[in-house]
Amino acid sequence: MDAHENEYLAAAACIHDQTPRTSAQEPAIGDTVSGRSAGRHWTGKVESIDGDRLRIDIGGGWLFVLTKDITH
Repeated sequence: MDAHENEYLAAAACIHDQTPRTSAQEPAIGDTVSGRSAGRHWTGKVESIDGDRLRIDIGGGWLFVLTKDITH
């Protein structure tokens, strides 16, 4: 391997971090998701979807978050 091939392989290994979500990865009602909003971590179940806003049941309360806040 030459230096350029090593550089290509390193870049390709990290490309998933910069790839936007596809529709197959979008959350659905009933999915359990986790994320970070306003500097706070959360985990809960998707109760409703309104465009890019989700209502998440976090067990005893609800959060309204953006789909971009979902980490997994």
